Amino acid sequence: MAEEWDPLAEYKARTKKSGAWAERASRSLPGGVTGNVKFYAPYPVYARRAKGSHLWDLDGNEYIDYLLCFGPLILGHGHPRVLDAIRKQLEADGTSIFGAPHQLETTYAERLKRIFPFVDTLRWANSGLEATLHALRIARGAKRRAKIAKFEGHYHGSYDEVLVSLSPSAKEAGPAAEPRPVPQSISTPDHVLRETLVLPYNDIENTTRLLTAHKDELAAVIVEPVQRGFIPGDREFLKSLRETTRDLDLVLIYDEIMSGFRMEGLGGAVTGSGVVPDLLCLGKIIGGGFPCGAFLGKRELMDIVNPVTRSKEERVFHGGTFNGHPTILAAGMATLDVLEEAGTYASLNRISDRLRTGLNDLFARKQIDAVAVGLYSTFNILFQKEPPRSYREALAADAKRRQRFDYGMLARGIHFHPDKPWYTSTAHSHGDVDRTLEAAEEVLKKMAR
Repeated sequence: MAEEWDPLAEYKARTKKSGAWAERASRSLPGGVTGNVKFYAPYPVYARRAKGSHLWDLDGNEYIDYLLCFGPLILGHGHPRVLDAIRKQLEADGTSIFGAPHQLETTYAERLKRIFPFVDTLRWANSGLEATLHALRIARGAKRRAKIAKFEGHYHGSYDEVLVSLSPSAKEAGPAAEPRPVPQSISTPDHVLRETLVLPYNDIENTTRLLTAHKDELAAVIVEPVQRGFIPGDREFLKSLRETTRDLDLVLIYDEIMSGFRMEGLGGAVTGSGVVPDLLCLGKIIGGGFPCGAFLGKRELMDIVNPVTRSKEERVFHGGTFNGHPTILAAGMATLDVLEEAGTYASLNRISDRLRTGLNDLFARKQIDAVAVGLYSTFNILFQKEPPRSYREALAADAKRRQRFDYGMLARGIHFHPDKPWYTSTAHSHGDVDRTLEAAEEVLKKMAR
């Protein structure tokens, strides 16, 4: 009788130095990591170096990297034009940061305004998290109301006000038509749960009903137009959400930190949907691999932070020592330079489509209930029959089968974070896709035994 396949044992045998380093790291860092998103049991792959679409771990194993730091590295690791821009900026400035305002803050802002024509002004932040935090603060200041609405399963950063109903179990989540606010952290204050309305994604009727019922308490609705970068909002749903928020005098905030610059071309879901939000939040790619965020919008909303036109008593606070860091903005500008070149997105999306289609063909050929679902250069793999339209539908996926698949792929040199989306870059090649599909076929064959 054949011995049962153990993908976790394969992974551990391949990554012994990562395992040993995890023990050392755990003595200084809780869990051996600098953020829980980087952890997976029994320990993650610890990286030593990376270049292009490849990454090497402490054991010297080479991987095709589909993690790409959870999405920002759309040009891959160490793109020469990005590295050159960083060097030139540091040399030209003579320092790492000024503290004083500088020209690149404005010229990059002007560039983003050309990409998103509905935007009048913007402010820089240090991360996507900060961008959503300040956007919500602006909305609350403008409407003088405290309650916010967010969608079940949508992620907007790791602060209390939005760490609600991020990944509730089916038992915790309550009725699908009226999701219950569930804390992601035991530290979440009760008042945060009371001041958060949780909405069902891609559900026009119930979203409209809930917003209407709570309109007098609400300041804003924040939404990922493409949930986690791989579950798109239906066009009619997003149009309805815009109309409803406008009718109810609520601020509509688009969080495109994941989906921004990973759609068909420059911009994001907002540029192709025909829906114009009141505020737009960006991050990840705009920093060229460094921490960066921005919140953008119409002047009438954004001016609430303006120290020229508003007194302290009329103003919403916005600050940040490292906002608009010149080295980071130079890296982001260089990234956009490459993305703007003719053919860049077409080539990137061809690679992505071929990989996603190849995986789906494998699942179909082997009669496995699984889907590679997503848009353009971001997708996720779910072991279920149909692509989900919401977090609630994605809960039906077989997590144990996905875990076996993930460790099998990691043991074959395909790097990503287990149970999380995959990202492709302009550095990925058709050869990378071939190797990935070969590894997937081998893993699926072993899973079928």
